Amino acid sequence: MLSFSWLAGCNPTPEQTSTLPKEWFELNSYIKIGENGVVTLMSPNPEFGQNVKTSLPMLLAEELDVDWKNVITEQADFNSQKYARQFTGGSTAIQTAWVPLRTAGATARQMLVSAAAQSWKVPVAEITTEAGVLHHKGSGKKAGYGEIASVAAKLPLPKDVPLKKIKDFKIIGTSKKNVEAINIITGKPLFTLDYKQEGMLIAMIVHPPAFGLKVKSVDDAAAKAMPGIKDVFTFKTLDDKYERNAFDTTSFTEMVAVVGNTTWEVMNAKKALKVDWEEAPETSIIVTPFGAGKQSVKIPKGLESTEGHNMAMAAMMKKSGMVLRKDGDPEGAFKKAAKVIERTYSAPFLAHNAMEPVNCFAHVTAEKAEIYGPIQIPEFIMQALTARLGLPREKIHIRLARMGGGFGQRGYGHHLVEAAVISQKMNAPVKMVYTRG
Repeated sequence: MLSFSWLAGCNPTPEQTSTLPKEWFELNSYIKIGENGVVTLMSPNPEFGQNVKTSLPMLLAEELDVDWKNVITEQADFNSQKYARQFTGGSTAIQTAWVPLRTAGATARQMLVSAAAQSWKVPVAEITTEAGVLHHKGSGKKAGYGEIASVAAKLPLPKDVPLKKIKDFKIIGTSKKNVEAINIITGKPLFTLDYKQEGMLIAMIVHPPAFGLKVKSVDDAAAKAMPGIKDVFTFKTLDDKYERNAFDTTSFTEMVAVVGNTTWEVMNAKKALKVDWEEAPETSIIVTPFGAGKQSVKIPKGLESTEGHNMAMAAMMKKSGMVLRKDGDPEGAFKKAAKVIERTYSAPFLAHNAMEPVNCFAHVTAEKAEIYGPIQIPEFIMQALTARLGLPREKIHIRLARMGGGFGQRGYGHHLVEAAVISQKMNAPVKMVYTRG
């Protein structure tokens, strides 16, 4: 388990606490069984309200053949070797986890079956399971998973384990309560904004007021003199020569940080800052999109304009679309149609602002970095973190916080880099929070 704390992480009910296992046995990266049969299932993907922390463990529980009431779910930390694709977005969580998580559950069940057969000296084929209990009908023997888990955990992982047929599902397709429902409605700490650590500082950022501007000068004398303020400084999130991936969409690489003891003090100091802005010069960045080689992308000088965007859209509209599928003869059908109806629909711009402000906790030292924040795709920000912090990938630990909304914005992890750079500069744990204004 990575940083596993049953009491702090799972928020157990009093009934669960009274039956807390004294010992846990890990069958694979996703499943851990206590000696009393309580099962911890890891939810690998980040959660931002679509309930993958409930639905993904249901895939594991189905194939494990365990009683759902004996299940505890835990948010996994980011670990691409253990959990592979930890990506929440595009409505793809269930479809991509459908086979891997069911396989993990089925594999653990097979290990328990093999362990029971070994212990009882009977053929594996004669062992059945139901709701977390192993049965051998011929001898009348039975045992809970917890009784066999210590033996099963020592067995090698079986290969090519068969999965259940859909007609045999008992958990998938049924309605289960959100595993965090009680925590949500009672206001338990769930988000990075709730997180605290001893010695933690608060940071806020002053961004340019528009695209195409950069910092010209900063008058921070008044802000630095205010109570509780530790420092005010200009910093860069990415090196000018850094080669970006498709999700390194940082629009502003230079900004001003205000760091202090409390949110209120830092917010007031941010208002006291006097920052002058100027047009940013034309520049080029190197980007490597998915499945393509390096590309040089030119960023024009100065402020973006509606006219420029309209010209770009007009040019795109003149290009022919890519045909991915064509059934029959639609052109012929339109020509022969007695009546053709055309409609054009328009809608206002919708700002998909999440209820939770952008934020992140970071504690960066010379040896390692601990990052805790809301992000949909942690894999794609690791490259930027390693390049900017000068730390190898194995020294950067990203913990996945529950997100107060996503809408794709938290697929882009620039806020993790910003918090990490500020922490590294301050040599202290820092919680960085955006303000709405």
